Amino acid sequence: MHPARSLLAMLVALSVCAACGTGRPDAPVQPDAQPSAAVNPYEEQRTDAVEDLLQRWSDAVRTGDEAELAGVIDPSAAPEFFRSELRRSQSLAAVPLDDWGYELVDEPETPVPPALATSLDAADSWAPSVVLRYAVSGPDSEPTRRPVSLLLAKRDDRWRIVSDAEIPGIDRRTWKGPWDFGSVAATTVPTSGGNSVIVGHQDQSALIDRIAAELPAAVDAVTDFYGTDWPRKALIFTSGSAEEFAASAGDASAGAGVAAVTVSDVVTPDRPVTGQRVVFGPQAPDRLTEFTTRSVLRHELTHVAARAGTVDGSPTWLLEGFADYVGYRGSGVDFQRLAPTLSAVVSSGGPPTVLPEDSDFAAGGARSTLAYESAWSVCAYVADRYGESSLRSLYGALATGPKTASDLDGALSTVLGATAPEFLQAWGSWVQGRSR
Repeated sequence: MHPARSLLAMLVALSVCAACGTGRPDAPVQPDAQPSAAVNPYEEQRTDAVEDLLQRWSDAVRTGDEAELAGVIDPSAAPEFFRSELRRSQSLAAVPLDDWGYELVDEPETPVPPALATSLDAADSWAPSVVLRYAVSGPDSEPTRRPVSLLLAKRDDRWRIVSDAEIPGIDRRTWKGPWDFGSVAATTVPTSGGNSVIVGHQDQSALIDRIAAELPAAVDAVTDFYGTDWPRKALIFTSGSAEEFAASAGDASAGAGVAAVTVSDVVTPDRPVTGQRVVFGPQAPDRLTEFTTRSVLRHELTHVAARAGTVDGSPTWLLEGFADYVGYRGSGVDFQRLAPTLSAVVSSGGPPTVLPEDSDFAAGGARSTLAYESAWSVCAYVADRYGESSLRSLYGALATGPKTASDLDGALSTVLGATAPEFLQAWGSWVQGRSR
């Protein structure tokens, strides 16, 4: 395997930073959500009691208070639920947290299915909409929120937790973090914007050590290109299984060959970006070389840097090509080694004449490989022909949402002084000259 191909061709280092918050990972909840006003005294009393329960639950998980943890769980709960909560608490002890709590969310009430409510044999039952609110010390300037599916029961005038499993008929599930998939260690790495943190399992120590060694220089490399207007620190998860990767990165991103993804909450104007995580896939320890670890990390950190100025639905060729340009920038590796598939296609069939479509990147196989290499070559061409400041300006002009052909032509004319046909012809010739 060619060392450079792991980034695009073999590993397909997708980033979902421009698609996150629309259902992945597990629909982050907006921080402005607040409990609704109680409509009667019983509901007000119930809300107060459950908020107290959630506070005691979060305190017990965060402090490892086994007796208190047992006290918030209903006698009808499956024994495994208590054991899983205890394991989560023990695993979380290794993670530096600024915040960990559970909140009621203002949503229309969904009744507990009658058969389930009857089986509890309790005075009352409730399936409130709840979120986990958490922040990791260093990278998270503000907490992120993730959904929790809860079933509660009231006995002896006390509310307790029966389960956090999915409830039939209610479209809600509990988000799982790395700490829910076994014990974790947190490695704090000072970077130019503050402390970055890597969270992973003990058997991934080799990958974690490689990432930690590369991280300060990777942050500086992104800053050297992009500027200082980004956090210059990161929270990184390493996944030990496909299930864990899907939980952290979102189901649509958990392909077998994915090296890493970047996710975040929905970007809200005039608010800091929250929930940014770089998530490495389970195959990364075996398939990433020293070169591709460096390239993938810089690629993903570019998505972190640019996220605040990136609107969902922007052209994939721009988002991925821009990140790959920074990932490869200064590597000294020549064009044909960085884009072997594109070079072979151009050598046999002539220069490219169209930009990759969004669907090409998710197609898999040679088609997605060609899309990634082509996207990188477009950005490399712009930087070479017009300068890196023009590449940044083009990104700013096009990363504002979905674009029509007319939008593309207007941006190219404004930023580069070339119409779309002129740009495509010149890019194709540039690629052909480097593919020989």
